[in-house]
Amino acid sequence: MGLFTGKVAIVTGAAGGIGRESAIQFAQNGAKVGLADINEAGLAETAKRIAEAGGESISIMTNVADSKACDDMVAKTVSAFGKLDIIFNNAGISGDRAVITDTSNDMWDKVIAINLTGVFNCTRSALPEMVKNGSGVIVNTASVDGLVGMGTLSPYVAAKHGVTGLTKTTALEYSRKGIRCVAICPGYIVTDMTNNALAQEEVDGFNAMIPLGRGATPAEVANFVIWLASDQASYMNGSVHQIDGGLLSGMGLIT
Repeated sequence: MGLFTGKVAIVTGAAGGIGRESAIQFAQNGAKVGLADINEAGLAETAKRIAEAGGESISIMTNVADSKACDDMVAKTVSAFGKLDIIFNNAGISGDRAVITDTSNDMWDKVIAINLTGVFNCTRSALPEMVKNGSGVIVNTASVDGLVGMGTLSPYVAAKHGVTGLTKTTALEYSRKGIRCVAICPGYIVTDMTNNALAQEEVDGFNAMIPLGRGATPAEVANFVIWLASDQASYMNGSVHQIDGGLLSGMGLIT
């Protein structure tokens, strides 16, 4: 018996990185998984890996910034698998790097729409099914940039701070209905998104600042997502969890 035998999960941003690894681990632990992303080829690859591991999934092209698309994502998952127990709101983009005065309204709106409004849309779409079940788990991807600032990423930082607040509010409103909501705050994770967003000198800088001396793999983050979504974490609620190798521990000598 797996951790999620008989459970149904949705993973947004499932076409790669943390989302793909988490979706695979949900399936390996017995869940049936709705895979959501705008990257059709990436979704197909994730679904292939799940099938090769003996799991079951469906792929749903979903722009999380579109509330109707999120409703459709949930409806298709429930139609295929009968219910919804878990949603991992992971889809996100970094946006273009710029100081505030050089950040366009279009870029601000795009990042906020996907990284914050997208989490709201998916949560709002999922909640009625969870309320119907009398139970559920919502895991949101924030960031260490949802706990501290980072220069030249004002829309991203603002959105991720918003995700931590939305997580706490969701827990306050829905815990008595059997629904938990938690957030993860990854630090430097080696994914295509971070590779595209960071210059090599920034990567070197992060590795120098992180006490463990390296970025995490997506699988290392997925390991924690799986635990948070499981009954083993049944008292974790309204909480925000760093996965950063000690990056935010403070300033001082690293020996």
